[in-house]
Order: sequence, then structure tokens, then C-alpha cells
Amino acid sequence: MSQALDRVRKAARQRKKERFTALFHHINVDTLRTAFYALKRKAAPGVDGMTWQDYEERKLEDLHRRVQRGVYRPQPSRRTFIPKADGKQRPLAIAALEDKIVQGCNGHGAQCHL
Repeated sequence: MSQALDRVRKAARQRKKERFTALFHHINVDTLRTAFYALKRKAAPGVDGMTWQDYEERKLEDLHRRVQRGVYRPQPSRRTFIPKADGKQRPLAIAALEDKIVQGCNGHGAQCHL
């Protein structure tokens, strides 16, 4: 992990209520690759219909360029509801594969450790 990311992690732990809004500059191809390989390979396709096997590692460089230029935009997730044993329903959002990769690098995914 880079020193900059380590400082961000420490700051986030110390100031839990503070919002960090500009972290994309910390994402590089290696962090995207780490997030990509941390995804479940046999997971159902995302809202974009793409599976882990369909996505080629060379697409990570294009994704990185779009993230750094600020033109990457996540696709709307598809909302579905799963029935629970008590008769209620649990909402489930189905994201696109690239969105899962970027989410894995933004601090919510353990694999990139932002």
C-alpha cells in the first residue's frame, strides 16, 4: 500500500464522521486489478450482462483512464426484491461489473484498503 493511501486510512479511522470526496486520484491500474481479482468469478452477470470471465484484464487500463479523466459514470443498478422467510422482501441492487470493480477501490471493499 502506498504511503498516501495509508495516510487516508489513518485519517478515516480517526475522523469517522468526515467525508472524503476526492479519492479517485489514488486509484491506479494495480488497485483496479486487485479489486477485479477479488470479485467472485462465478457470480451472476451484472446489470450490464457482463460476467467476470467476459471482462478482459486489458479493459482495466481503459477503466483507469476514464476514472482519472473524470468521465467514468456508474450505470444505474437494477433493483430487485428477494422474499424473506417472514413474508417480507429484502431489496437487492444489481450493479454493473465495472461498477463493482471501482466500488472495490473506494473504501467499501476490503480488497483495496483505501
